[in-house]
Amino acid sequence: MLPTRFARVAALPWLVFPALLAGCGGGGGSDRPRNVVLISIDTLRPDHLGCYGHGRDTSPTLDALAARGARFTDVTAAAPWTLPSHATMLTGLYPSHHGVKTHETRLSERFVTLAEELKGAGLATLAVVNTHNVGAPQFQLGQGFDQFRYIVETEEDPRTMQLKTFNSGEVVVATAKELLEKRPEDQPFFLFLHFYDVHTDFTPKPEYREKYVGPYSGRLTGRTMQLVGVRNRGEHLEEADLTWLRDMYDAEIRQLDDVLGRFLGWLDERDLADDTLFVITSDHGEEFQEHGSVLHGTTQYQELLKVPLLVAGPGVPAGQVLDAHVSGVDVTPTVLGLMGVPSSQPRDGLDLSVLWRGGTLPERLLYGEADHNNKVDGREVNDIKQMVRRGTEKLHLDRSSGRYELYDIAGDPGEHSELGAQRAAALAELRADLERFQAGAVAPETIAAPTPEERARLKALGYGGDDEEDEER
Repeated sequence: MLPTRFARVAALPWLVFPALLAGCGGGGGSDRPRNVVLISIDTLRPDHLGCYGHGRDTSPTLDALAARGARFTDVTAAAPWTLPSHATMLTGLYPSHHGVKTHETRLSERFVTLAEELKGAGLATLAVVNTHNVGAPQFQLGQGFDQFRYIVETEEDPRTMQLKTFNSGEVVVATAKELLEKRPEDQPFFLFLHFYDVHTDFTPKPEYREKYVGPYSGRLTGRTMQLVGVRNRGEHLEEADLTWLRDMYDAEIRQLDDVLGRFLGWLDERDLADDTLFVITSDHGEEFQEHGSVLHGTTQYQELLKVPLLVAGPGVPAGQVLDAHVSGVDVTPTVLGLMGVPSSQPRDGLDLSVLWRGGTLPERLLYGEADHNNKVDGREVNDIKQMVRRGTEKLHLDRSSGRYELYDIAGDPGEHSELGAQRAAALAELRADLERFQAGAVAPETIAAPTPEERARLKALGYGGDDEEDEER
């Protein structure tokens, strides 16, 4: 039996993937998608993908998808950690407007989610997610999904009796296949997939580690809790340490990219790909001491807020590279627009498909908020660092210290040259804009604090604790 157009994607995705999507928007026609697949790859920086200029072969599947649709070059996440950013992705509202900012808040039922809108339009709504910060039922991010499966991302290490995370991408995909096969065959679907594989703990398979990771004799293990300790103690890592971390990160990206390639091949074999809208993005990035720390959650700098966004499928012309300033808040309005489903509620985001339909986006401000794991005077405080951006001018506020920082990321993408003294008028205007935004925050719906079992899981994910561990690499 001859292989399908996509059966060999894991081995040769750069050759096979274009065939898959040849009819998926390549002509820019007006046909609407029948199905939607929204994929969130936790902790994924765009600059580690080939389609965004990375020099290593980490992402052939995603690169091919980008070539067959639209790639956005300047995408800002709404928050630097998982829970509030995904609540934004699934509602089209900023954290201040949906209220989900900490582990003691939940998404209110008064907000109509993307899943609820698409369910109302007749789609089967299915989700497979891979972290407590999305899947725990008390956060209520499963609103509107007919099936909402949480694949637990932690297991107990028999040597230390502590929880550690592991790569579950193949389990996520297997579960997604099961859900798709159980739905009525003629029913269109919305499938939301969340993958935790790129997030620490770094545990790539040996074949990926051999290909992407160079020799290393340092003390790092790639474990989250060890890196939390590095962050909390303000330790400086040597370049060899940072190179090893980035290599392990690349290995994890390529391993997951191959998992995605095989899944997309499976969709193609079942004739489910050509009329499907694919949207791939991330909730936040990762810091490799660009501003003196590691991991994520504590700042609003670009290494944490800049994320990828790829859109391909019916109605999306191939080869679009779009430099407009956009946000994770735009995901829900864009999917609804492409599916022809009117939104039943106002949303903060915009339908980005106007950009390839001959239109432009109105001038607007972009926001980042809802930090986590910051420490002030020895105690943990959250939601104290915020960002407002107008064009390429970006203002940071640390509410605990009252400090403002102004950058122009057009000429200073690394945010190292503070401009507040030189651009006092711009700082004042953006400060006033941020104050108006803060004044419009909704009262959050609160829930009980995490249980001891949940705290143990959160500690393994990097939310509390800084245990040093000596492990074999």
